[in-house]
Amino acid sequence: MSSIFDEKLIFPQENGKDVELLVNGDEFYSRCETIDGYTAIYDTDIGEFCFAEKAHGYLVSSRITIDRKPPKKIKRHLRESSEIRRRKFDSRFSLMQPEPSPVLPFDTLRTFGPNNGLLNGRRVSTGTVIGLTIIVEFADVKSEVTKADVESMLNDDSYSSQGNYCSVREYFSNMSNGELDYSNDVLGPIMLPQNRQYYVNRPFFVDVLNEIVAQGIDLSRYDSLGEGVIDAISFMYAGRTLYQGWLWPHNHMLDWNSNGYSSNFYQISSLGLNADGLSIGTFCHESGHMLCRFPDLYDYGKRDGDFQKSAGVGRYCLMSSGNHLDSGKTPSSISAYLRDLAGWPKRVKVNSPKKYEIAQGNYSSVYIYETDNLNEYYLIENRHTTGLDSHLPSSGLAVYHCDTLGSNEYQGGTPAKHYQCGLLQADGQLDLERNYNTGDGGDLFDNVQGIALSHNTTPSTLLWDGSDSGLSIKDISESDEKITFDVFE
Repeated sequence: MSSIFDEKLIFPQENGKDVELLVNGDEFYSRCETIDGYTAIYDTDIGEFCFAEKAHGYLVSSRITIDRKPPKKIKRHLRESSEIRRRKFDSRFSLMQPEPSPVLPFDTLRTFGPNNGLLNGRRVSTGTVIGLTIIVEFADVKSEVTKADVESMLNDDSYSSQGNYCSVREYFSNMSNGELDYSNDVLGPIMLPQNRQYYVNRPFFVDVLNEIVAQGIDLSRYDSLGEGVIDAISFMYAGRTLYQGWLWPHNHMLDWNSNGYSSNFYQISSLGLNADGLSIGTFCHESGHMLCRFPDLYDYGKRDGDFQKSAGVGRYCLMSSGNHLDSGKTPSSISAYLRDLAGWPKRVKVNSPKKYEIAQGNYSSVYIYETDNLNEYYLIENRHTTGLDSHLPSSGLAVYHCDTLGSNEYQGGTPAKHYQCGLLQADGQLDLERNYNTGDGGDLFDNVQGIALSHNTTPSTLLWDGSDSGLSIKDISESDEKITFDVFE
């Protein structure tokens, strides 16, 4: 998934000029506003964005285009009722998950605990994996991006074109400590017969795959486990990312079969209009879901019933909103929590009182403080602003409170409803939980003399049930490529 928090984005219109709108949401549920705060909805009959009004709790088009003066009856910041938002969310959310087993209640798919913190479904997070990536163009939107451009972005060694930090293959090799070698065959472009807007509400995935098979592709190449299942299917479409309907970047299940092989998960993202727009961030984010079954580490606003989103761990993880850093060209690293769940690094315990040193970019290890609860623990990592972390909003020691039985849809922080992985923000402001921002300069611990964290600091290292975890940290060195800190009793 790819979540948007108060971002200004450009949208095309079939019968009008491109418009800039303020967007909040993800592919499950989103809402657009004009820059001056009026809710906007795309009217397919008119072919333009119109001011929204409410009817029976739904947002509907007023049929008055947003380039005109809003009528007095139109109010700012209109929202659909929570029940309608819930229905729309559920209908889309079900597409990203395999059907639950008879003994696994469907609602636990958002808690994630039964699968040790990961999403349910087939994983291919280790070994050699060859994905199938298909370039798609529309009758009205082509791209100057070539197949060779895409192949380089996905597969090259020492890739730095268009300002990208590395290729997708290099990114996952780095994050997995060499455990996952993920490359892609690139095919296409496949020309679709309709204009792009047509496919906002009509998925093209099966048609494109049937066209590829008709060209004589060997599907066995994309089944690393020999199970008759294609590991990874990616669609990259021409033009800017369109944050609407089926063209909003996402990862879902796909029911398709051909020549004894079936699809499993797929992802979709955009190419841009030319090679300058190529960026690895969103492709890596959606691949994290597709290959590793990583959950999103932010609040969809669904499970806790308030329909208010939170930023989760914000820019500090690829699987929150870190994929957008540096316009997606230098996405943040995958947080220690998810790398640990994937089983890529070795665990280094920090339960013994002494001085520890952690290097930035040391993806071969995670530093863990274990508690008496098997599912609840703390992870510590150095997030100095260099390498893949060059564009983080803060620099220093990151401390995460982790519980594989939690959910990042629970931003409340109660014993029964709490985060799966939460960043202990050094300034104690809880800006990420409150969705005030996606990270700021006060989030990480930098150059702290004396006690930085304990059972009675803010933030604290208390367990979710309010008891003392025993973790106390002091004397954190200045943010650098190596950071030292003391664990004490």
